[in-house]
Amino acid sequence: MVVIDADSHIYERPNLWLDHIEPSKRHLALSIETDDLGHSWMMWRGQRLFGTGLTVPGDYAGMGEPLERARLGLPAVQSYADDMPEDYWNASARADLNEQWGIDASVCFPHWGINWELSLEDDLEASRVNMEAWNRWAVQMRADGRGCVHPVGHVSLRGDLDWLDGQLAALDAGGVRLALSARGLIDGRRPSHPDFDRAWSSFVEHGVTPVFHVGTCASRMVAPGWTDNDPYPIMPIFTNLLIGQDMKLYLADLVLNGVFDRHPLLRVGCMELTSRWFVELLDGIDGNAMTQKLMSGRQLRTLEHLPSEYLRDRVRLSPFLMDDPKRLIEENGDLFMFSSDYPHAEGMTSPLETVRAAVGTMSPDQEQAFFGNNIEWLLDGRHG
Repeated sequence: MVVIDADSHIYERPNLWLDHIEPSKRHLALSIETDDLGHSWMMWRGQRLFGTGLTVPGDYAGMGEPLERARLGLPAVQSYADDMPEDYWNASARADLNEQWGIDASVCFPHWGINWELSLEDDLEASRVNMEAWNRWAVQMRADGRGCVHPVGHVSLRGDLDWLDGQLAALDAGGVRLALSARGLIDGRRPSHPDFDRAWSSFVEHGVTPVFHVGTCASRMVAPGWTDNDPYPIMPIFTNLLIGQDMKLYLADLVLNGVFDRHPLLRVGCMELTSRWFVELLDGIDGNAMTQKLMSGRQLRTLEHLPSEYLRDRVRLSPFLMDDPKRLIEENGDLFMFSSDYPHAEGMTSPLETVRAAVGTMSPDQEQAFFGNNIEWLLDGRHG
């Protein structure tokens, strides 16, 4: 049985963006810089965006210690650059770790890449060139990972779509089969807006599957006024309380406004966004569509299938263990995926062993879908 970790992370080295950005745009590059006390910060054009630090799997309680030490003016206890384990950033070392764990391959999202996009929301050029830098690195990781590492590209649907098409073509050429995109409205427009049909066609044409992950992003659901006093602005508590709800709206829009009808090969992955909201969407979307027609005389769009059928056919999710994956599968079908979240604090150092113990006995078909087939299906950009 093939086992693939659907959600792990690769840390960015301090100069990753500087080293991979277009040379003429180096003044727009993100970087991670260390202050006199040894604390590291995500920087952009001389401005501190947020504190950075190394997480330790299993040490959830200690995750905020570096930020608190920085606030108190105490010296850092570790160096971001010097103390970073090699498997946190090096694709070859991650492939070796996968082998030790009995895992055939891992999907690797960016670490800070899931957090900086909102900070650069008002500068589309800067957002793009830093995404381009990560994507060049992702292609290099794919080559270095010996087929055992599947880095996730980073793209945006904002602005002219020639840029998006070019990035997806570059990822495709480099063997990168997944690309992270922000959840929510796109410069005030829903993702199903006709202006974005070319975007969804580009994902399919280049064999790159759009995937979505927890983290701050442009056009988040929670207005800044709710979070202006939060001590951790890149993942504020009022955003966490609504985790997955923006994805619920996003998927409902793709279904009810016909994107999946117009693009029958389009697939979507949702990682680290929990899963209960998806069950609620499955349970409620058909009834809501029917109610809309009863009240108004028509639906947003006449669909070829029931709305819930599109969700079952096109979407796969990686749940937390607290979501009870086995129960999710038994009640909703084989829609879910194994993941470690390594090396985050809530991640695992023996993921296959830990998850097997948590989910218990599954049928052979359920086990194969959960541990491998579903993420392979998302990675199968050519839809073979």
